[in-house]
Amino acid sequence: MESPFSLKRMALSLAHMNRLVASLPDEETLYDEIVRIVVDECGLSHAMIGVPDSLGWIHARSAHGKSRDDGFTAKISVNDDRPEGNGLIGRAFRASSPIVENRLPDLDEKPIDCPVLEGVVPGSSAVFPFYRGGSVHGCLSVHSDSRDFFTSDLVDILKSMAASLSFGLDNIDRKKAQTLHEEVLLTIKNYYRALGEVNEFLIGIPSPQELFQKVCDTLYARGDPKGAVVGLLDPETGMVVWTAFAGLPSEWVNSLVLSCQPGGEGGGSIVGEVLRTGKPMVVKDCLSHPMEPMLRRRLEEQNIRSAAAYPLHRLGKTSGVLIAFSQYSAFFGREMERLLDELSRNISFSLDNYDRKVDQGKNEGIILTLKNYYRALSKINRIVANGMAPYELFKRTCEILHESEETSIAGIAELDPEAGLLVWTHSKGSGSDWLGSVRLPVSGRSALDSAVLKAFYEGRPLVVNDSLGETSDRFLRVLFQKHEIRSAAMFPIFRGGSFFGLVAVVSMQSGFFNPELSALLDEASRNLSFALDNYDREQERRSQEDRALFLSLHDPLTSLPNRRLFYDRLDHARKVAIRHGSAFAVGLLDLDGFKEVNDRFGHKAGDHVLIETSSLLSSLLRESDTVARLGGDEFGIILTGLSFDNSLDRPSPAIVPGLDATLDRILEGIRGIRSVDGVPVAITACLGVTVFPVDRSEVDHLVMNADRSMYEVKKSGKDGWKIYLLNDSPSAPPKGKNR
Repeated sequence: MESPFSLKRMALSLAHMNRLVASLPDEETLYDEIVRIVVDECGLSHAMIGVPDSLGWIHARSAHGKSRDDGFTAKISVNDDRPEGNGLIGRAFRASSPIVENRLPDLDEKPIDCPVLEGVVPGSSAVFPFYRGGSVHGCLSVHSDSRDFFTSDLVDILKSMAASLSFGLDNIDRKKAQTLHEEVLLTIKNYYRALGEVNEFLIGIPSPQELFQKVCDTLYARGDPKGAVVGLLDPETGMVVWTAFAGLPSEWVNSLVLSCQPGGEGGGSIVGEVLRTGKPMVVKDCLSHPMEPMLRRRLEEQNIRSAAAYPLHRLGKTSGVLIAFSQYSAFFGREMERLLDELSRNISFSLDNYDRKVDQGKNEGIILTLKNYYRALSKINRIVANGMAPYELFKRTCEILHESEETSIAGIAELDPEAGLLVWTHSKGSGSDWLGSVRLPVSGRSALDSAVLKAFYEGRPLVVNDSLGETSDRFLRVLFQKHEIRSAAMFPIFRGGSFFGLVAVVSMQSGFFNPELSALLDEASRNLSFALDNYDREQERRSQEDRALFLSLHDPLTSLPNRRLFYDRLDHARKVAIRHGSAFAVGLLDLDGFKEVNDRFGHKAGDHVLIETSSLLSSLLRESDTVARLGGDEFGIILTGLSFDNSLDRPSPAIVPGLDATLDRILEGIRGIRSVDGVPVAITACLGVTVFPVDRSEVDHLVMNADRSMYEVKKSGKDGWKIYLLNDSPSAPPKGKNR
């Protein structure tokens, strides 16, 4: 029978391990420290952590104690079709359940993994699977030189250690994923800022050369690629002329000779492909992409691993190419590709705008409106990059769009799937109050024309420049006539890949939405969709962090504080008591009859008893007190803010008025648990208590003294309580129902 002292030592080692897990070490450090704790602090002779490879062979990731080296050389499998898979480790891994053998020499068959234990058998062994990402990842194998070493209490503590190891591995993975997620988001935000800066620059309708250099400089500074270049096609020779670049040596850029002709020099490059097709092209890994050997060597000279090339159009024809390079493979994710595509289209639009300006072929009022909407798109990009909450994001978007053309009305509608309506939740503009009462039907006999809805759900906008002649939907036609709307543009918003709502701009002018303006508004709607998904991802990440923090401090079965949080609150209570001269009590409570419930009715019934006990203890104590589950059927109690009488000649329970009644109430409540989910039970408890400042011990010894009192109750017949007093006689009887 394991002594209380060794059991307590194991419990303290579990607390040490939980503190280790909370510090988020790397994986190897976590393995090394756990096997060290099991051997050096828990008194076992050997410990090993093994993880199988893809073929099912166990590899020791860390080992400590006797036969340490044998753990790294032993041949062990988790597959049952191999002889090496029929030992304790293989069976425990396949069953996803601990296996305990307290008398190894008495087994009918010698365990196949006994080579790991050469020099330490006979004795006791136990194997505990641990998890990673919800699946069994490996096993913690432990050994003692003593027979019958692993009592049920020790097994519970070792199970908790395996659970802490699983939690630690998941925490490490969450931290890595979070770091990668944050890096990706930062890069995307930088691209948004780069796009915003370029859009603001476009407002002035710069010359093509000024524009190209600004784009390269901004991408290199904001987007953080290896470099950026712009090349124009010489229509007479079919060759690319490099006109702007940043981040790369000028001699290197100018030495690149590329053609748009398939058979010409460099014609097989991505530049030639983009110029011929007029479509973007992204190379995830230049080292594995099929290209001319000379071009690959040139890219390797600058340590370029990935590239994204986008066509530039002028007057409807492909006239050049924008290329962003990176030193990282797979650098250009889907969202960055979309932003670069938008940037290339904005450049193309600016080139046409510049030509219109030169030719004076466009009305100055239209150019001014486009400038204003460019400013609006830039402002929207900035608030998208800031991760604003949806309500405030929509409110600011409507304000920004209305500022761009004060004669217009801007609004955002959200889908109410239960009512089958699009409900306008935000609007801005003179006389826009009516919009809040409009409900656009999306189901039933009065629904919008199916072609209109189909376009929305497929991500296509509805643009009407002549409300009297361009819309066939009766509902919209009546709405336009009633409010004197001549032009309207509605663009779908998506959330999580599903249709979410609309952003709309309406005008009292006919022909208000030219293709350029429609493209800008379409881009704004897609940016809002990105913002919603980004906000949801961030909320999910925070929710997972909050859940992970809760699980690290609470017992998953009862939701009570766990051992780690119990010790933290106990330390806090001691500091408060010293500062204010108050008292508090520490109690350890162990259930009697719990094992019989487990053995007779199964672990599910035992879990229900633990939950019922947790609920009872929480209801009997104040909110300022603490009830924690420390493991198995053991609970910890902290009663804070107690008054005490230090005038008594001799310390006794009366030193804390009312404490006797509280302890009696706890035991009486547990005796009252006679049935759980229809299962008859007979549960009592042993409760050991120590009181600070009568007992001025440190935190660990306070728990140990309460534990000693609890064991005094057990030895005296159970179902009672005892307070630890420094000068109390060991024979002083516990108090309780039958004392």
